[in-house]
Amino acid sequence: MVMESKTTSKTSCLKALLLRAWRERWSDLQWGINIKTVLPRGVSGDVYNLADCILQQALVGAGANQLVLSYLRHSLSAQLVSHAAVLQRLSKYNQFSKIFCVCSLLEFLEKMIPGVTCCSKLEETELATAILSTASWLLNIIHNCRGPSDLNQRATILASSILKTILCNDFYISMICLARYNDTELFAETSQKCSEVLSFLPESDECYQYVKKLENIDVSMLSMKIQSETWPGCLIPYWLEVKLVGNPATSTLTLVEQLRLFQKLKGYNDARLFGELIRGSLLALYDVNETPHESQWGAFAFLKVPNILSELAKKSDSCSIVDSIELLLQHTPLLDAMDANSSCSSLECLLGELAKVRLLTDIQVKHLLEKRKMPKQIKLDNGNGTAGIPKVIICAEPTLNGILKTLSTDYHKDALLGMLHQVLAGKSFELILAVATVQGQLGTLVSRLIRFNECSKSGGDKNKAQLFDISFLMLVAIVQNFGANTVFDVDGNTLVEQWVKSCMVERNKPKAPEQLLRLGDPAMIESLLQQFNAGDTEMEVNVKWQDVLFNIPGVMHEVLVAWEQGALAASDVKRILDALRGRMCCLPLAAAAWLCAYMRTAQQDTVLKPINMVQQLLTPPTTDEENLGHRWQLTCEIIRKMQADVQLPLQAKSSHHLVSRQPAVQQLHQLWTKAITRGWLDHTSARAVHCLLETAGSTWLVPSVVHELCKLRYRDQLAKGVDLALAIFHVDIVSCTYELLAYVLPQLIYNTLQADLLKEPQMPSLARLTSYCIYTAYDALSGMCDEPSAKKMCLEGSQEITTEHLMNKFRQLFIMFDGGIQEGLITQQTYFAFHLIQSLVEVSSPSSSAILSAIPHALISDLLRTLPEEFSYSLLLNLHDVRTPGGKINMARDLCILRNHYLKSIPSTNTF
Repeated sequence: MVMESKTTSKTSCLKALLLRAWRERWSDLQWGINIKTVLPRGVSGDVYNLADCILQQALVGAGANQLVLSYLRHSLSAQLVSHAAVLQRLSKYNQFSKIFCVCSLLEFLEKMIPGVTCCSKLEETELATAILSTASWLLNIIHNCRGPSDLNQRATILASSILKTILCNDFYISMICLARYNDTELFAETSQKCSEVLSFLPESDECYQYVKKLENIDVSMLSMKIQSETWPGCLIPYWLEVKLVGNPATSTLTLVEQLRLFQKLKGYNDARLFGELIRGSLLALYDVNETPHESQWGAFAFLKVPNILSELAKKSDSCSIVDSIELLLQHTPLLDAMDANSSCSSLECLLGELAKVRLLTDIQVKHLLEKRKMPKQIKLDNGNGTAGIPKVIICAEPTLNGILKTLSTDYHKDALLGMLHQVLAGKSFELILAVATVQGQLGTLVSRLIRFNECSKSGGDKNKAQLFDISFLMLVAIVQNFGANTVFDVDGNTLVEQWVKSCMVERNKPKAPEQLLRLGDPAMIESLLQQFNAGDTEMEVNVKWQDVLFNIPGVMHEVLVAWEQGALAASDVKRILDALRGRMCCLPLAAAAWLCAYMRTAQQDTVLKPINMVQQLLTPPTTDEENLGHRWQLTCEIIRKMQADVQLPLQAKSSHHLVSRQPAVQQLHQLWTKAITRGWLDHTSARAVHCLLETAGSTWLVPSVVHELCKLRYRDQLAKGVDLALAIFHVDIVSCTYELLAYVLPQLIYNTLQADLLKEPQMPSLARLTSYCIYTAYDALSGMCDEPSAKKMCLEGSQEITTEHLMNKFRQLFIMFDGGIQEGLITQQTYFAFHLIQSLVEVSSPSSSAILSAIPHALISDLLRTLPEEFSYSLLLNLHDVRTPGGKINMARDLCILRNHYLKSIPSTNTF
C-alpha cells in the first residue's frame, strides 16, 4: 500500500508537470530539463505510466495536441519511456470516430517505427507483445476507419503502409513470432481480426497479402535457407556405396529414414532427392559391370529403388517422380553407358518397375521414354541373345517367389533337388541372393534352407545326402556374404548354425584350431581315416552328417602331423584328400576350414604343407556324378574366400577381402582424390574404407579424413569433400562423430601446430561436416535412423556410446569455444563456433530442438557481441526454442541486441 500511494503521488506530479508545460508552451528541451526534477535518476518513466499520462493529455480534444506529442518524442529519444510502453498505449486507443487523433497517432507511429528497439532487459519480452498489439491496432483502424472521406482514406492508407513496413522487416516478424507463443490469447484475437479484414479486402489490394501473412505468421516464415548446390550432388552416390558395401541387406525403412535426413541436411526438394537416389544407384551399377557384384547392385537399382521411392513419395504426387526422371534425362552419357553395357534400355526397365508400384502411369512412362534420345551407335538386343542385367534382375524376382513357395511346401526330395540344382547353375544363385537381399526375403530363404538341411542331416539315400550337401553349401555361402549375425538367430542350434559358430573361418572371428579338435570323437576320427586312406568315398547308409563334419578337423590334424613327421608320403595325402572330396562337397569345405584356422596361427615356415593340402582340396573331383559340377564350383568359391580371410601367403589377390601393401594414409589419399575428381565412389574404394576402419579404427580414420578435407582449396571441391567425409563416416557414424567431437576438433582448433589448417574456406566446410555428423549420429542413437551399430564402445572405457555421451561431448566443445572468446579478440575459434552454430540452425530436423538447446546461451551472447555483423534475425529466431520460457527470454534479448547494432550502423534519420 505504501508503494501504491508513492506511485500514485508521483503520477500526479507528472500530470501536473504536463499541464504546466502545456500552459507555458514549453519546448521539448524545456520538458526534458524539468521532467528530471520529478523522475528519480536511473528510473524509467514506465514505472509511473509516463507514456500513458502524455497521450491522455495529448488526446483530450478532437485532434491530437502536437506540442504534447513532442514531449513524448523527446521522452522516447531520452529513453525516459520505452518503445514497448508507447506502443502498448497507442494500441489501446479505440476512439476511431476521432479521425484527426487517429491520423496524428499514425503519423507519430510512422516516424517511430524505424527506430523501435529495447535497451532494458526488463522490456524485451514486453516489446514483442507490444509490437503484436500494434499490428492488431492497425487492423482495427483498417476495419473501423473505412469511409469515403479523405481523412478516413488517409487513416487506412497510413495503417496499411505501417503494417506493410512491419511485415517486411525481419526484426518485427521475429518479435511477432515470439509474441505468438508468449501471448497466445492476443495472437488468437489478432488472427481473428485478420480474418475479418480479409473478408472485405479484395485480393488485388496490396494490403491483402500482408494481412494474410500476419494471419499465418510463424517461425518457419524466416527459416534459414540452405545454400542450394547445383545438380547433380555427391552425397547420396558416395553414401550408397559405403552403406551397401558394408550391409547389402539394409532394410528399406532404414534407407528411407536416412534419405529423409539427407534431404533436410541438403535442402533438397522431393524431385531432387528422388533423382539423386536413382542416379546414385545407376552409377554404382555401372561401376561393377561384369563383376560378381553386378547382380547385387542391379537388384538394388531396379527392384529396391522403386520400393524406396514408394515409401518416400507417400505424401507426394507423381509429378515429383516425373521431375526426378527428367533430371536423370540430363545425364545422357550415363544412360548411354548403361544401355551399351546391358544391350537394353535401362530407363525403360526402371520406368516399368516404377509403374508397377503405381508411381507412374502408362501415359507418363510413354512421355518420358519419348524424351529419351537413344544414340544410333547403341544397338539394343530385343532378340534371343543374352539379356542385360536389368531384365535378368526383373525376371529373377518371380523366380525367387517360386523358390520360396517351393521351399515352404512339405519335404519332397526329388522335386526340391531339381530346383536347387537349377539355382546353382550359372549366375542363378547370385541373382536369387541379390533379389532376396533387396526385397528383405533373405531371412525367409535362410530359414527355409535350414529347415530342409535339418530334415536331411541323418543318413539315408543318395538324394537325401545331396539335399543336405547343397543346402549346407548354400547356407555357408550366404553366411560368407552377409555374416552369421545377419542371417542366423542368436540362439539358433541347428547343425549348420552350430558348425558356423564353432568351425567356420570368418573375417574378424578367428577360430582356435585346438578348440575345433576338442569337438571330435577319437573313434570316429580313426574310422574316417581308415575309410579315406582306403580311397573309399561312400558313407554308411545311416551316417549322421553332424558326426562327420565335426570330426573332419581331427582327420586333417592326423594327416598333417603324419605328413610332417614322414609317416605319410605326398601321394598318400593326395589319396586321402581325393577320397574326402569324392561325392560330398561339405567334407572338403570342413577340411579347408580347419586348415585355414590352423594356418592363421601357424609359424611361417610350417604353412607350406597345409597350403598344399588346401590346393589339393580345390582340385575338381573325377567322379561322373550328375550336378556335382555346380556344387563344386560354389565349394571352391567358399574355400577361396576363407583363404582370403586369413590372408594366407603365396595366395593370389582376392576381390573378397581387400588386402593392400600400401600404407593406410596412401590408400585413403588415393581413394579420396579419385572420389573428389569423379563425384562418386567406386566399389573398390568403398570396400577399402571399411577395411581401413577395421584395421585402424575411428581414432585413425576421422583425423585422417578431416586432414584430407582441409587440404582442399576450392569451394566446389570442399562441397564434395564434406559429402565424401560424411559418407566415409557412415562406416560407423556414431563412433566417428564421437571421435570428431571429443578429440579431433579440440586438437585441430586449439593445437597451434594444426590450427593453420583451419582457414577460409575450409573452416565453414568443416563446421558443416560437424553439423551433419551430429544430426546423423543423434538420430541413429535416438532411433530416428535405424543404424545397426548405433551403440558403440567409448574410447575412454567400457561404456557404450549413448545419446547422453554424445551430447556431453557436444556441450563440452561449445564450452571450450565460450572459454576461448575474449573481449575484443576475434580468433579462428570464434569464427568456427559461429559457422558451426549457423550450420546447425540451417537444418530443419525433428532433432533440431534437442541439439540446439545444448548450445550454451552465454556462448551465443558472446558471439553476438563479438561478431554481430555475421548474425541475422532469422538465425536467432530459429536458434532459440520459442516454446520454452528460457528460449523466449533469450530470443527477445538477442533480437534486441542485434537490432541495436543495426540501428547504430545506419545514418541518423528523423526517427525516435
